[in-house]
Amino acid sequence: MNPERAGDVFIVVAPRGSTDADDRRFLAAAAAWALGVDSRLVRIERDCPHCGGRDHGRPLVAVSPGAGTGTRPLHVSLSRAVGCVAFALTFLGPVGVDIESVADVSRAGFDAVALGQAELTALARLSAPTAGAAAGAAETARARARLWTAKEAVLKCTGDGLRVDPRNLTVSLPGGGGRGSPRLDAWRGADVDVDVDAIGLRDFDPGAALMGAEYVGTAFVGTVLVGTVAVLGEGRRAADGPTVHIVSNADIRHHLNGPA
Repeated sequence: MNPERAGDVFIVVAPRGSTDADDRRFLAAAAAWALGVDSRLVRIERDCPHCGGRDHGRPLVAVSPGAGTGTRPLHVSLSRAVGCVAFALTFLGPVGVDIESVADVSRAGFDAVALGQAELTALARLSAPTAGAAAGAAETARARARLWTAKEAVLKCTGDGLRVDPRNLTVSLPGGGGRGSPRLDAWRGADVDVDVDAIGLRDFDPGAALMGAEYVGTAFVGTVLVGTVAVLGEGRRAADGPTVHIVSNADIRHHLNGPA
């Protein structure tokens, strides 16, 4: 393990690869960067905590014997949206990341299957005519996407995924939709054994992270993306969620076949 990378959460955003294998290879390179080892010693496997399947489920970092990475596991997560891929990496605990296009979560019928009553009420307040209809609609659309990415990140972090009805999770935004990180307030469900106070959330801007990539295609021009990362810690949660560091796509590409 690279001691300089032992804390916090690292985010990498890049143009999506041609295949799932390409994205996993890039995630393996990012994991090798975090571990401080040669990328050829790292691969990404998959594991489903529900059925034990190895062809689906959350990504796991597998390191060749003798790589000298220490005993602290590296947790990773992956998300894709509109031609982009985002990776989250941390030694803090299980992690989940989600990125979404604001337009994709603004389609008709989305709120009814994704959001609970408290979140619908918060969005209704934002859409009230204050700064003008256009400004209100844009703010509401972005807040909706932030609520959704927070829920997806949490469900990836715990390994539940969309087996859980996302309406059972209640997420709030600072000031109803202002700056600051979202918060997981509640999780309904008789089968849920999760301490919501142990899950920290933090927003990040995938578009700004993508601008650090070696290549940004015209497909991303005008696309508004939002992103959230969730970390399951050990019984504590920072007020503003985990500290997030954006890692340049170019740094990971350089590490693909080079030394740590």
